[in-house]
Amino acid sequence: MNNNNRQSLPEFAPIRDFVKSYIIDVVIYDTNDNIVRRETMDYGKPEDRTWLGKISYWAWSNGHYVETSCKV
Repeated sequence: MNNNNRQSLPEFAPIRDFVKSYIIDVVIYDTNDNIVRRETMDYGKPEDRTWLGKISYWAWSNGHYVETSCKV
């Protein structure tokens, strides 16, 4: 990825400017597709985004995978 153009990419836009509340489901599965954990979070909240990063790292470090989906 070219770091010079990073600011123009949508994933680097400041979330607080356009997302006030965005509810998503987070499901963590083990290698046998068993659910390890299921949570609903608000991606519009900084503390929830931090939690998602931490739980994702934990899951990946333990051979699990993380699925996120929009709560419609």
